[in-house]
Amino acid sequence: MLLTFLRRGSFGPFFVTAAAAALLLSVSAMASASPPCNPGDLDGNGQVDVFDLLELLENWGSDGDTPADLNGDGVVDVFDLLLLLEAWGPTPYAAGGFPDRWISGGPACGAEPVIQVHEYNKNFYILRQSLCTNFEAPFIYLIFGEDKVLMQDTGAGGIPIAQTVYSIIDEWLLRNEQESIELIVSHSHGHGDHIAGNSQFVHQPFTTMTGTSQSAVRNFFGIDDWPNDIVEYDLGGRIVDVIPIPGHQAAHIALYDRETGILFTGDSLYPGRIYISNFSQFVTSIGRLIDFTLDNPICWVLGTHIEMTNTPGQDFPFGATHHPNERELELTVGHLEELYGELLAMNGVPQYKVLDDFIIFPLSGAATSASGNGRTDDCCDRPKNVFELRQAFRALENR
Repeated sequence: MLLTFLRRGSFGPFFVTAAAAALLLSVSAMASASPPCNPGDLDGNGQVDVFDLLELLENWGSDGDTPADLNGDGVVDVFDLLLLLEAWGPTPYAAGGFPDRWISGGPACGAEPVIQVHEYNKNFYILRQSLCTNFEAPFIYLIFGEDKVLMQDTGAGGIPIAQTVYSIIDEWLLRNEQESIELIVSHSHGHGDHIAGNSQFVHQPFTTMTGTSQSAVRNFFGIDDWPNDIVEYDLGGRIVDVIPIPGHQAAHIALYDRETGILFTGDSLYPGRIYISNFSQFVTSIGRLIDFTLDNPICWVLGTHIEMTNTPGQDFPFGATHHPNERELELTVGHLEELYGELLAMNGVPQYKVLDDFIIFPLSGAATSASGNGRTDDCCDRPKNVFELRQAFRALENR
């Protein structure tokens, strides 16, 4: 496709000579070193086509925040054009979208739902628990295959999570003219804010729970060599890869959905405070994820909380039940690479560090403090070591 375009020599505002073709091809290799998932599908219709090309041309030269800036270098130029042309045709991953905003608690309590249900696409749902019910406000995911629907996490408690999930399943079955589907209740890890709703799924028809201990997770998914094995789990025409990533918690796993290209990282990476209980395990686990991404394109990285504001490096106060101006949920593989680079730079010495989109927070005692990107860490009334974190939790319990 790209060579055909170059041979034609011109299109719109561009004029490309044969002599420049080799140069542009080498530039293309640079521009696509870290291509976005489904690059060029600007209108989200599952095709990179002339409509996307026209939108890119309309934004040509723009230095604003526009989806047409495919390589994220701040300007729409030939690099973006080459990425779009290389991706011409059907996109390899199922597209979807995120809401304009997530429920954010505070003054909206009493008016907003206790669970926000968002349809990313017809076979993938994102649920967000309200801050009004629990300050953790975790995210819960439903991934539908033909035979099974995999649920990751059950929330922090106090919400009708089972009723909500079974209603979504009923609607999906009706739309797909299907009588039943098996619900697999799994967990990113075994902490209370991710398993508190488990009891609502016990003894329910067409429902299987994986358990929360490391042995239970290993046995259910057939992980023989924990944490080194990465195993496939078939939902029926849809494969999810299960990747052990202990470090935040001993039974922590990541999931990779091959249909959407989404990597689910639980509490090991999200826009917020990344609590690390076993530093060496955590570094190895993030390295395992990095290795995995080398052969598996990542559309988005989705964790299970949002604790950052839209201001780079600024999070909400610990325990806050109102998140005005909240950062978006989705991260990219670039954030995963950033996390790994920062961890390696610590050279085995855990450090507390504030970065634009997340905060590295080791729980190995009073970790060495390090400011992120030259900033002074003066944001919020935030705990900055494990002792202050424990005090903060006790204060929450007693308020």
